[in-house]
Amino acid sequence: MIEVEEYRGQEELAPALYEILADVYTTSPWTVEQMERDLVQPETVYYLAKQDGDILGFLAVQQLADELEILQIAVKKDAQGQGIAGRLLGCIESFAGAVFLEVRASNQRAKGLYERYGFEEIGRRKGYYHGPVEDAIVMKREKDER
Repeated sequence: MIEVEEYRGQEELAPALYEILADVYTTSPWTVEQMERDLVQPETVYYLAKQDGDILGFLAVQQLADELEILQIAVKKDAQGQGIAGRLLGCIESFAGAVFLEVRASNQRAKGLYERYGFEEIGRRKGYYHGPVEDAIVMKREKDER
């Protein structure tokens, strides 16, 4: 059974989370040291999807005032396709403010997932990503308060 738990201030998780990024990306956009620093930020929350103690994926978010930014979401390659990313996104479903993220323009699978969770494209950042150079699509989800 896959369980999702919230973690704050636990920098010792950085190496395990970095391994997931290294599994998913050819070149990780983060270093272990950056992740350690991020894990202890008071406005940052990590949600971990675990099965039998093994971390299968994670979602990192940062809240600033009434906005939330998705910093990272990653699921191990051999655990993809099981709905884990959706379960992780479900952790922030009740957040009432605006939620922002950016995704590589070529990552249609992720973009489709985000759209299913109510995100819409609001802009592009030309040449934002490196290795390879690629545009970032900026997406936003705003809760309908009606």
